[in-house]
Amino acid sequence: MVSGATASSRNGLVVLDSWSARKARPIVLLYIVAVFTVFIVLSHFVVHSPEAVKALVLAAVGALVATVPGVTGKVEYRLTESGIEKRTVKENPGEYEKIFAWDQLDRVVPMRHGFKYFKILNETNALRRFWKLHLSDRYSGEVHAERVDLDRILGLVGQRTALRS
Repeated sequence: MVSGATASSRNGLVVLDSWSARKARPIVLLYIVAVFTVFIVLSHFVVHSPEAVKALVLAAVGALVATVPGVTGKVEYRLTESGIEKRTVKENPGEYEKIFAWDQLDRVVPMRHGFKYFKILNETNALRRFWKLHLSDRYSGEVHAERVDLDRILGLVGQRTALRS
């Protein structure tokens, strides 16, 4: 999880830091169980519908099964002099894919589980700008980090964005 903040060179790139994080937090599973439990109780005691209870139980199981890979899967990130890259952690990890380069970055917003980034967008139409920034993943996204890594990573990102300005 924590790897030092020392610079190392791989494939000609200077890697300033690397870390791994979950794709989704485990608390998400608890939220799914809580929401479905409320609806199952309502269906059973208020509506008195065994068919609705069965359907909700099946939907809850499906939602939990679909969410488990996101909770158990990890992503490996690395912060380089040129930007941030990621790859999925598995037995044979592939190449890193570029998330963004420092010169593409407009702003970074810290969050509890990482940060949200916004790339520079030259769009004058307000509707298209909203679509590209908030609904598409080409111009914005999230980088996840575990709590122990978060302060260190946000500090490094802050230094990089300050150097660019």
